[in-house]
Amino acid sequence: MRGSATTFDSDSHLDSDFTTRKDDCKAFLATLGFPVTKGDIVSTENGALGVAREIGYPVAVKPVVGHKGIGVTADVRDAEELQAAFKRAVKAIPETESVRVIVENSIKGADFRLLCVDGKFVSATERRPAWVTGDGDSTIRELIRRENRKPERLDTPTSAMSKIQSDEAMEMYLEQQGLSLESVLERDRTVFLRKVANLSAGGVSIDATRTIHPDNIVLAQDIALHFRLTCLGIDVVTETLAKSWKTGNFGIIEINAAPGIFMHLNPAVGEGVDVPSHIIETFFESGKSARIPIITFNRISVHELQETIDHILLQHPDWTIGAVCRSGLFVNRSEKVLNKNYNLNVQTLLRNPKLDLLIAEYREDVLEAEGMFYRGSNMVVLDNPGETEMILLRESTDEDTVVVREGSSISIRRQGLIEQYSLEDGEPFTRVYLKEIGTVL
Repeated sequence: MRGSATTFDSDSHLDSDFTTRKDDCKAFLATLGFPVTKGDIVSTENGALGVAREIGYPVAVKPVVGHKGIGVTADVRDAEELQAAFKRAVKAIPETESVRVIVENSIKGADFRLLCVDGKFVSATERRPAWVTGDGDSTIRELIRRENRKPERLDTPTSAMSKIQSDEAMEMYLEQQGLSLESVLERDRTVFLRKVANLSAGGVSIDATRTIHPDNIVLAQDIALHFRLTCLGIDVVTETLAKSWKTGNFGIIEINAAPGIFMHLNPAVGEGVDVPSHIIETFFESGKSARIPIITFNRISVHELQETIDHILLQHPDWTIGAVCRSGLFVNRSEKVLNKNYNLNVQTLLRNPKLDLLIAEYREDVLEAEGMFYRGSNMVVLDNPGETEMILLRESTDEDTVVVREGSSISIRRQGLIEQYSLEDGEPFTRVYLKEIGTVL
């Protein structure tokens, strides 16, 4: 399994790209009967004004290609605000993309993110715009500066909130309220600083998982089933998630591939949801070991290694076996390029997502120079081991199988029991450990 953030190699690239084409995605959801907001796509300011007149104010404006709320303006109430919102949306569009801006109904209510993992609902978070509360003496600028000094707003990857950002959009929204950054707020008056609840600009995340209505959970899961994505974020606007979407005043704003999960894991207000555990359980069964079997030798020749691979493939012909010794690197019987850095060869094999079994040789000189890349083996085979090579037994447990030859004497430990005997003249050591391999596979 490979992944970056909340994107994984099992995800559909086409579905991920489709979620960024907000117009097509919205049309797709509307065709399926999901409650999306009405609107249209425009490329000019006059076009935006025309759509707003047709569907009625207030409207929301955002670029077709975008993410993280950049260039988004909600609750636009007249032509003057719309012209400014259109310019912000255009400014957020990458230079490589054509100008395409969505103008749609702005639904009254709060902004929520519903998160699904593997098609199942796991968390809901309300996102509120940043706000300040007056003390009767300080300006809004000073209140923001004071708020940004709070420990919760350290603006680090693990802080619950980002610092409040001051920009043109904030100043315009304050102006609409008859305020500016230099205004002094009376004591206990609370003023929101933005229309859009953008967490990266200082918005506040509030857990809503425990109060969500069952109908809204079903809605989120029904949407997720149409996308081959491990993690899917669904942005909706409604007054409260505690009421069913069927009662009205509920709109799906957009769908997000690779959604951020920190707002769910560590919300500014409320109890977090352990989203990573849900993701891990998607790929690995809970309670089961995620390790593949490993067989470690202190010395084995290329010929013996190939013989061992053939023996295992006779029992498991569909397996992918990675094997490395000082003289060769193999995936099944196919020889690969051997790197001078021995542990890099082991790492390369373990990075193969289809690997079912690892066989590795660790001689004394490699152990002294590089150490072992992994800890623990399901089976350890030692052929007249030196003192250093005995550390291969350090991580072994009673559940592991250990085979040791010293001269002609054989000692086998399996399931906590020990068996000892001597090899006959001319009897190969390979026969001993090949017979035991079945105990660990």
